Amino acid sequence: MSDIIHHGPTAAPSTATRPVAPGRIMAGFGALALLIAGLMLALAAPKLLNDPDTLWHIALGRDILATGVFPVADSYSHTFAGEPWIAKQWLSGVLLALAHMAAGWTGVVALTIGALLATMAIVHRALARHLNPVAALLLGVWFFAMASSTFLARPHALALPVVVWFIIHVWDAAARRTAPRWAALGAMALWANMHGGFTLGFVAAAAAFAHFIMNDPLWPRWRKWTPALIWRHRTVRRWIVFLALLPVVACIHPYGWQSIASTFVIADNPALAHIREWRSYAFGEDRVLTLHLVAAFVLLLTTGLRTSLAKAVFIAFLIYLSLAHIRFVTLLHLLPAALLAGEIARAFPALSLDRWREKQVRDGLETLAGRHPRALMAAAVAGVVLAMVPSVANDRLSPAARTYPSAALEAVRDAGIAGNVLNGYGFGGALIFEGIPTFIDGRADRLFDNGAFIAAHFQEAGDADALAATLVDHGIGWTLLPQGDPAIALLDAREDWVRLHTDEHAVVHVPAGS
Repeated sequence: MSDIIHHGPTAAPSTATRPVAPGRIMAGFGALALLIAGLMLALAAPKLLNDPDTLWHIALGRDILATGVFPVADSYSHTFAGEPWIAKQWLSGVLLALAHMAAGWTGVVALTIGALLATMAIVHRALARHLNPVAALLLGVWFFAMASSTFLARPHALALPVVVWFIIHVWDAAARRTAPRWAALGAMALWANMHGGFTLGFVAAAAAFAHFIMNDPLWPRWRKWTPALIWRHRTVRRWIVFLALLPVVACIHPYGWQSIASTFVIADNPALAHIREWRSYAFGEDRVLTLHLVAAFVLLLTTGLRTSLAKAVFIAFLIYLSLAHIRFVTLLHLLPAALLAGEIARAFPALSLDRWREKQVRDGLETLAGRHPRALMAAAVAGVVLAMVPSVANDRLSPAARTYPSAALEAVRDAGIAGNVLNGYGFGGALIFEGIPTFIDGRADRLFDNGAFIAAHFQEAGDADALAATLVDHGIGWTLLPQGDPAIALLDAREDWVRLHTDEHAVVHVPAGS
């Protein structure tokens, strides 16, 4: 009798025991990052409309769509009507207007959330190329959450995925010893038409090129450089052409070279000192930013985290911009970790993607993410939609009264009040949205005497003589001022002006007997 035992065919490993491909795990963690970020945004959706500039951008886009004309002179204020003014961020205004026309304020919020989630995907992907899935997820979500306080339905949010992709791309190209793809020129053209901060891309690309050239074999022989030698280096040649074309494609814009000139105009604007987003950072005022700056300082002193001189200078430049004008803090939160992901992996090998790939055993979260990446992506979409339902159902997706004083404007309409308005700065967007010429508004760049008129108005706050002159010189027929404005008490003290409307956020005065 034979001792040989015949076995049937070997059974294939079950789905439960089959190893999960690293690529699927990484895709699952990317979906998980979007799920977390999406829920975060959806739950805070009404706050995205808490900026008065959103309203005038929509009005501008609406007018461009209706007329097909790009404005070259102001038609939205009564103080500087007819003065030169360009809508350099016209494309964002058109996109916001289309979203509002399609689905009201819900459409505006949905468009903004879509742009922000695209940004999250780009940042997470940059981290995940070098760090293990858990580290990439935690860092991506952390810095996205820290930047979330600056998220608003404005051009900077819509342009953010383009901005972040462009900057990360040029640095990745430099790290890979290649030149940027020509698609990055298209991204620059798009950025230039969506947001005025596109000249930062010139700085990012120049710094990335410096990083590239300083790590090239050509660098030690710099004393022997000649134009012919440099031009024969194919990658250097492509970088030079790319850098030369950046300002050219940025001028593919309804206003051509004026889009670039606007950067230098805004740099010398006295109104900026009175506008919160343009104010300089007071150390300790923003505790989150303070915490990050202190933590970065400690990391530099206590770890082996090192990067190139060019990248260090560029990140220092981002820090400078954020300290000089807090509006840039969004990029300071989102970009450094993504740009330094490779350096972080080298300084902390336990966090690196390469070390993680060597693992033979996957934990429960990794297995779950790897087996169900599509389900997680579907959950991200469904989670955003479901989280927004209460806000939509309760009509909370609309600008707040402190931004859009609808009750005050309705009182003015009902009373049939005519004449020019003296309005608070924060109500300018609502007035433009309603088709009412403003006294001042958020278009401080290239208008209002390049901001000098707005600065003088703020400096004269509480001056009775200055107010009296303003009422006469500008033919003021009514006022719309926020609670706490010094002019309210001055108007209350005058016998020839009376209150027409008062609520928690706004006060309207009209001439007595109106």
